[in-house]
Amino acid sequence: MSKKQEYIAKISYQNNLPPPLLPPSLLKFQDNENENADSPQLITSLYTKTNVNSLVNLDSELGMPLDLFKIPGLLNNSDTKFLNGFENVRLHADDRILLRDPRVDRLTKTDISKVSFLRRTEYISTSISSHSDSLTSNKKRTRDSSHDEDDDRILNSHEISEKVEGTFEKNSEDLSSFRHPIKKKLQAVKSWKLLPDTSSMDQNYFTLRLVGSATLSKQEKNTLALQTTIFRPVELEEDDWISMYTTDVKDSKILSNELEKKIDDSSNGLEKKVYKFKRLRDFDMKQIQTMENMGPSQQTQLNDLALIFNDEKKAVYYKPIRSKIELRSRRVNDVIRPLVREHNLDQINISLRNPTTQESNLRDKLRTKFDPIDFPYVDEDEDENEKGVESSQQPGEQHDSDGEESLPLSAQSHDSLPLSAQEHGSQGIDKTTTPEKEQSSETINEKQEKNSDEEQNM
Repeated sequence: MSKKQEYIAKISYQNNLPPPLLPPSLLKFQDNENENADSPQLITSLYTKTNVNSLVNLDSELGMPLDLFKIPGLLNNSDTKFLNGFENVRLHADDRILLRDPRVDRLTKTDISKVSFLRRTEYISTSISSHSDSLTSNKKRTRDSSHDEDDDRILNSHEISEKVEGTFEKNSEDLSSFRHPIKKKLQAVKSWKLLPDTSSMDQNYFTLRLVGSATLSKQEKNTLALQTTIFRPVELEEDDWISMYTTDVKDSKILSNELEKKIDDSSNGLEKKVYKFKRLRDFDMKQIQTMENMGPSQQTQLNDLALIFNDEKKAVYYKPIRSKIELRSRRVNDVIRPLVREHNLDQINISLRNPTTQESNLRDKLRTKFDPIDFPYVDEDEDENEKGVESSQQPGEQHDSDGEESLPLSAQSHDSLPLSAQEHGSQGIDKTTTPEKEQSSETINEKQEKNSDEEQNM
């Protein structure tokens, strides 16, 4: 008897049927699989006895060739039975139910959030919020898709001018009407006009990034003058690298102040100060992205920008970044070590001067493509006349005995200077003396020699 007080009893049933007259006898039969009709041995023997090559045409790859052109009326639409075989077939009324969508018979799931007595309240609120978020996301997707279609549409010159002028009208609106697209609690404090810095569009700007073990330590960041750092690339057939040059902190501050001055301010009291830049170390450079390798549609897009805020004019000037360069720690092979020593410079001496009219005209020609109003086009004939006047008044640039090169700063490539030092109207590098002073000194010496000769004759 079990714990649940259940009574278990054995029940037997009577079978009143008589036994069969001829009871079946079980015999053991030995079956041979090779003697079956579908056995592989029987098929192979049948294949060897009969010649089936005439019945089946096999190509070199043991395949049956299928040529549709040999079937009459298949490709030239002369017989529509082969092309649209199921078009004229009429289905029975009982078979039409097979043509409907099988998903019709499925039961749609009811929204459990509506049945409040089966779920808790916090689960209902989360399902409702997720449902509302999905609806808003779908609306945003439709808006974004329509907005993208509007952007892809080609605009004429009148529509482009209206679109550009409309952006400045929005900037003049009240700041309280501006709302952040995601963070609704944020309020706009100040607005700027985003304008291109056309005065520096003649230069190419790069983004340099120190990767891995090439990164500077905290002590180097605090002690080195990184604001006026110069990067000098060297490209040879055997190898290419880039060298980093820095100067003293005091000279760096003086140089940065001189570079920020305008040409009119710096031309009067310009001192011939020499700034010494010493080589810190060399890096291996790897160019990640170039504007030249992009397509014509991607070249017009401004992916990376350098922004300069001008609070006086309430404007932000942007400069397009041409490419990105990664700098890694360099290991020189012993074979090319003499070649590296030959092309490396331990120190670079730099002095400032104002750009010449020829150099400024060349820069203005490049800036004309971006701003033809502030930088009008200069004819080549006028430029050549100015060259002739300058060549008659000033001698050519010379090299000093100390090995200091006379190079205009405005004509240098900006991949070797920081962005803060690359403003329009920056001064140049020079160590030559002015021709007017040389001519005046020569005339004074000639007069003194003449006076001495006359006194001797007397």
